[in-house]
Amino acid sequence: MWTTVLNTLSPARRQRTRHAALIGWAEPRGLAFEPRRDGACAFTGAWSGHAVRIELQAAGRSYLEGQELNARADIGVPLPTGVVLMNRSLKRAMERWSAYVYSQITNSLETVAQDLPEEVRWLSTYRDAGWQGPGEAFFARYAVLTDSPEEARALIDPAVVQALMHWPDDARSPDTPLLLMRVRGKLQLRLQLEPTRHAGCERHALGLFELLSQRLLAQARDLSSRA
Repeated sequence: MWTTVLNTLSPARRQRTRHAALIGWAEPRGLAFEPRRDGACAFTGAWSGHAVRIELQAAGRSYLEGQELNARADIGVPLPTGVVLMNRSLKRAMERWSAYVYSQITNSLETVAQDLPEEVRWLSTYRDAGWQGPGEAFFARYAVLTDSPEEARALIDPAVVQALMHWPDDARSPDTPLLLMRVRGKLQLRLQLEPTRHAGCERHALGLFELLSQRLLAQARDLSSRA
């Protein structure tokens, strides 16, 4: 009896219960659950020998609110090109934030280069790309920033477009921030969680993250084998 009571009260056990849907997705994929304070948690491990880390935590950027799901995978092959996908509404918010950041920096150009957040540099380095296929509705909802439109088209293929446009139960607002980037050999997903959490949407986003990770890891293995 006392064991049952203590297990029920255990913070770690409560965390496992709270995050059961994400644990059910992560552990079969070789990612270990790490409970943290204030309801946060992390999943860590490796896919094909490359580090993977997924965190559910308080939002870590000014353009995100509440909680975020932050997933990162080290692809292992640093590439000179980059692809960044985000909501159109998030791009507009970033542009306003970028203007504010520039207005606050008044020192030398060297200081500017050091202080500019990476997201601000994306807006000036990459162009907003579009191509035939995904359709007007997709590009009305998402912006794709890149210096390699060919890579963007290959990465954001019909399967990825389908996943981005169709969320479980239509529970995700088109304006709730989502950021997906492949920059310098790393893949990262930032997803602002809805005020009322929807486990299906979180697992859906992680499924997309896994799809792209495995695709990029396969490309990395191919490049390594030909080197």
